[in-house]
Amino acid sequence: MPLATRPLTPAFGLEILDINLRTPTDAMTAEIDALWVEHPVLLIRNQLLDEAEQIAFSKRLGEINIHVRTDIRSRSHPEVVLVSNLRLENGDNIGALASGEAKWHTDSCYKPKPDTGSLLYALEVPEGEGKTAWAHLQLAYEALPEATKTRLEGRHGEYAYNIFDVDITQDEDVKDIRTKTPDVTHPLVLTQPGSGRKGLYLDPLQTYGIKDMAPSESLPLLDELTAHITQPEFVFEHTWRRGDIVLWDNCRVLHRREPFDPMVPRLMKRTTIFLPPERYPVPFQA
Repeated sequence: MPLATRPLTPAFGLEILDINLRTPTDAMTAEIDALWVEHPVLLIRNQLLDEAEQIAFSKRLGEINIHVRTDIRSRSHPEVVLVSNLRLENGDNIGALASGEAKWHTDSCYKPKPDTGSLLYALEVPEGEGKTAWAHLQLAYEALPEATKTRLEGRHGEYAYNIFDVDITQDEDVKDIRTKTPDVTHPLVLTQPGSGRKGLYLDPLQTYGIKDMAPSESLPLLDELTAHITQPEFVFEHTWRRGDIVLWDNCRVLHRREPFDPMVPRLMKRTTIFLPPERYPVPFQA
């Protein structure tokens, strides 16, 4: 029997109803994967997972990645990244991002082989605050003028790791992150296998140029594309509830997070996945 679903917006996104990810079957996993191929953002509510169960489910969808930063990993399971404003007794943050705004970006584009799939699980959230929004890069590309599409054809963006302004860590391990992750280039337009849909691939925070294009030309173009992508008709905004899990494809959406009251606890746990390149668009040679 097919999974019950409902759309998140008229434009994109899908909620999967009445499933328990603690006990996924092969059939359930295959259907979730098929839905993710079609919909770059999936919402699954009312989950109760420990870290081992979150990791086990993530591995069903693709090869799991361990983040390059040691300071934001779970102490028990390095596959899990903590996204939280909580602190240890000594005052250190337990994870990334604290409580300020996280501006539009896509995860790990600064790597030669970005981990394309993200699974974010909400354990503790401030009511009505810290909303996350996603912008659909394929819809945005399809709405571009033909002249702009021609201008982007065959072009590669230049990407570098950027510690987001909201990330206040002073960990020495982070300070040499640029040495660990040298700058890379990726295509500015990706094509999804199967459907053939094309989408933009850029990060407003970490795409600093376009290969073989002068900054006087590339920077205004990148600004123009960012403004275009983040128009309301391409955006879905989610108000979190405890137990929510959102899966998204970093090659088909950007995301951002609103700030929230720093005195209210927020704890999210993220796993990242290399989605199968035979079904998902990827910015590297498969």
